[in-house]
Amino acid sequence: PPVVSLPGPVTQEATGPTGAAVTYPPATATDNVDGPLAPTCSPAPGTLFPLGDTTVTCSAQDSSGNSGSASFIVTVEDTTGPALAGLTDLGVEAQDADGAVVSYTPTATDLVDGTRPVSCSPSSGSTFPIGPATTVTCTSADTRGNEMTGTFEVTVADTTAPVLTVPAAISLEASGPEGAVVSYSATASDAVDGTVTPVCSSLSGSTFPVGVTTVECTATDAHGNAASDKFDVAVVDTTAPALTIPADIIA
Repeated sequence: PPVVSLPGPVTQEATGPTGAAVTYPPATATDNVDGPLAPTCSPAPGTLFPLGDTTVTCSAQDSSGNSGSASFIVTVEDTTGPALAGLTDLGVEAQDADGAVVSYTPTATDLVDGTRPVSCSPSSGSTFPIGPATTVTCTSADTRGNEMTGTFEVTVADTTAPVLTVPAAISLEASGPEGAVVSYSATASDAVDGTVTPVCSSLSGSTFPVGVTTVECTATDAHGNAASDKFDVAVVDTTAPALTIPADIIA
């Protein structure tokens, strides 16, 4: 019979859940009488091979009807972990002094197993602190233990100024030549720092001169975010002089 010569064992990575189409090197055959012959192999090159080992048998027959055959193994394996997606750096505004609750939904898809679960640390829905970026590490594995890991960063920042409340315009009668003592209340509240004390250009309880004085107030939080507003204080003189005259005079 002819002598069939084979390629060595063939290993190929799976391209999907059904395995992979494998094109292996051609087998050859030589016969003492007929010389070179073309063997026939089954499964043929380009056939879809399933995951695992498949035996390929190649046969050749000479002109006298003598047949020779030999076999080799094609192995389709899965050594590739799932592909991770959605690992995008996030910038989030602080919600309070603790930082912000941040949610995210990375996904993973495996060529063989399809959609796979993803585990992240810190997990989605965790509270992230204000300040330097926190690295989130996400991992997914397929059913054959191939694992893929990726990371992204979550940065929580405080860029929101306090909410500043100033009084409406104030009008007050002068109580003396210097004007009048005016008291007012300006307040500020910040999502992160809580109560913030505003700084105003004219202090509450100070003496305001006759006329209109514009009071400018600014509230600044611990991260340098500032809010400003202003209001007018009008000190007016609408009171006539106190006139004193003598009693009736009889002369």
